[in-house]
Amino acid sequence: MRSFFSNKKLIVLLVSIIILMALIGYTMRDDRNLSQPEQIMRDAIGWVQNLVSAPAHFIGGIYENVSEIIHVYDENQLLRTRLEEYAQLSVQKDLLDEENERLRGMLDIDETLSDYSRISAVVINRSPDAWEQYIGINRGQRDEVTGDMAVIDSQGGLVGKVTDASKFTSFVQLLSDNDPTNLVSAQVLIEEEDEDPAMGFIEGYDVAEDLLIMRKVDIDVPISEGETVTTSGLGDVYPSGLLIGEVERVEVDEFGLSQNIYIHPTADFSKLDYVFVVQRHLPSMDSGEEGLGDEEGEEE
Repeated sequence: MRSFFSNKKLIVLLVSIIILMALIGYTMRDDRNLSQPEQIMRDAIGWVQNLVSAPAHFIGGIYENVSEIIHVYDENQLLRTRLEEYAQLSVQKDLLDEENERLRGMLDIDETLSDYSRISAVVINRSPDAWEQYIGINRGQRDEVTGDMAVIDSQGGLVGKVTDASKFTSFVQLLSDNDPTNLVSAQVLIEEEDEDPAMGFIEGYDVAEDLLIMRKVDIDVPISEGETVTTSGLGDVYPSGLLIGEVERVEVDEFGLSQNIYIHPTADFSKLDYVFVVQRHLPSMDSGEEGLGDEEGEEE
């Protein structure tokens, strides 16, 4: 025992352990108040933690903001792509709707042209330099298309005539071409009873007002706004009864001898996608002569 108590280091160690255990037990009590040194220590540690956590949170916030910006940018790009796809689909839908209406309209004019053959065609060429003069179509000699055949649109409105036909394609001169040789024999259907149609010629096109001009109309014939203008059929190119348009206004010519009729065309010359080539069937002069020769032969 003497040797144990004589060892001071061991005694100090044991006392220290006992005191430490007592302090641990004391500090683990829930109902005690923190001592002043503990409070100071805790506040000091909290200040250091706050000092360290503030930059950490700031840097973490920047990273989160950058991540959100990248995410929003990617989402925005995706939404813009979807909007572009939607716009394309909307345009395609509108084009298909218009095409469907034109094709349905092409079926509705069977009765008005029942006496003539029609060859459907698609506009495949239109030069910006001759936008108001010519169009190219995908029908030619192989499809029995020849020069001086009338061309109408899907609504039955007169577009112009074929001027040049090759094997597979043709050029169509539009009514809006102001070529002096581009003439159409036309008639105004007078709404008054027992009144004959007023005859004249389509001889020009007012580009600014989008109106056809019919000249050489008898000055004594009363013509009203809204009356229908059609082909007269007096020439060799255009059959009778093809729609040209409606009367917009009437003016006396510069010499005071005839009337100029300004006509709103049925055909929209700026939007020509599908057209019909009208194949006119006329009795052949050769067939008439052959028949006459046969009769003379029989009489002999």
